[in-house]
Amino acid sequence: MIVGAGPSSAWRLLLLGLLAGAAAASAEEADPALAGFARAGAPAPRVGAPDRLEWERRLRAPTSFGPPPLRDADARLLAAVRAARWGEALQLVKSGQAAANARDDIGGNALVHAARAGQDELARELVRRGAALDLVNDDGFTALGAAAFHGRRSMVRLLVHAGAELERHDASGQTALHLAAMAGQVEVIDDLLRLHADVEMLNRRRETALDVAAVAGQQGAMARLIAAGADASNAGAR
Repeated sequence: MIVGAGPSSAWRLLLLGLLAGAAAASAEEADPALAGFARAGAPAPRVGAPDRLEWERRLRAPTSFGPPPLRDADARLLAAVRAARWGEALQLVKSGQAAANARDDIGGNALVHAARAGQDELARELVRRGAALDLVNDDGFTALGAAAFHGRRSMVRLLVHAGAELERHDASGQTALHLAAMAGQVEVIDDLLRLHADVEMLNRRRETALDVAAVAGQQGAMARLIAAGADASNAGAR
């Protein structure tokens, strides 16, 4: 997921060509069900899980403290999502047996796995039970970043309406918009822009999504970003 240097002058010529012919992104009706999800009633009480600071303290010094102890149900939840046993995972969360924020000794958490796989029902239940939206998983993704990279449009909308941060960076320094651009997920780019993602936001390498799309050779993503107002004349020079 690490992005290399900015686009060359050849890419700039391609960008300028795309600027001349790009069409505006198509509009999509708002999704009342997802919009209402953010305004739903109070979430169910959270099941106890290791305090975040305690978890991080133990993870930094495993020889002194060991990994945070996992209850049996939490371990079963994490094993189920890693093995794509979604029904089992959903039942463990719905029943209140497993904690929505359970993490294993390498930092894996259920919400990112659900987001990557497009398991909306499981993600919705995790969020309702207090799952942290912006945790970075052991693979480096946040839930929103994983959903964007893998083209899970309804998941992207669900997470943003629930409060996931559009400008949050993952472990490689990318935002969800950068990851969608890198993977050529044009419809996800449209969704993120409609959800008020800034087309000129920078990753930690001071690249825009347009820069990242150019390096990845994602011409459809480049055209869509330019149509949305990305500055092609300044590509690679921020």
